[in-house]
This record gives sequence, C-alpha cells and structure tokens, in this order.
Amino acid sequence: MASQSDLDQGGSFRQYVRRWLGPSVGWVNSPDDNVVPVTTAGTTTLLVGTTLVTVNINGLVSIQLPSSKASTGATAGALPGLSLGLPITIVDIGGFASDANPITILPYGSELIMGLASIQITAPYGAYTLLPRLTTGGWTQQ
Repeated sequence: MASQSDLDQGGSFRQYVRRWLGPSVGWVNSPDDNVVPVTTAGTTTLLVGTTLVTVNINGLVSIQLPSSKASTGATAGALPGLSLGLPITIVDIGGFASDANPITILPYGSELIMGLASIQITAPYGAYTLLPRLTTGGWTQQ
C-alpha cells in the first residue's frame, strides 16, 4: 500500500500544523514544511505556503515568489492561509550555483526583495531565507 502521507502520489510531503491567527480568524491548519525540489533548469513558480526550495541542477534557474501581501477582511477568514506569512528558504543543495549558473529569485509583480527587483545565489551551497512583509508587500532577508 502507498504511503498515507502522500495520498496524491505527487511526491510532495506536507506536514500540517494548527496555527492561531487571532480572534478574528482563529485556528487554521497550514503546511509546516512544504518542500519544492527543483531539478530542471528554467523558471519555477512557487505557491503560497511553500517553505523550502531545494535546487539541485547545473543550469540557469529562476524562482518566482508568490505574493507576500496578506489577505484582509472577509478574505482572511475565508482563506486564512494567505495571512500566515511563512518564510521561504531557497537553498542550492547540489552546489552548482555560480556566476555562470546563478539561481535568480524574482518577486511577485511589482514587489521587491530587500529593495531590489531580483536577487541571485551565486555561491555553491548558498541560501536565502526570505520573510514576507504582509502589510506593504515585498520580502526581507531573515
């Protein structure tokens, strides 16, 4: 019998935890570790709730971040996962990042990452952990 923790057989294991989002939203189940492995060159677009991106490819890779803005009002109650503000860690686990093959991290739309339009990992085994700015949008380094 297949693993009960990967019911869709997509290969992505998601562990959920209960988080308290305050009296207006209450307790919600949200992914604790949502790992996205990148093993092909090109652009990978992340979904809200992604917490770890592992890059293991010798080639040009771009990571498109989701919007960092939190939902407000009625949307926050209907879609509480958009109000969590989980950090995203992007790491070169293969050691292939270099000036010739950088891992480029792109923000959503007109948002910025630490005031920049994009950032790159150019050191082997390098990593960034980015925190969303929920009110103004954009990302900062942890």
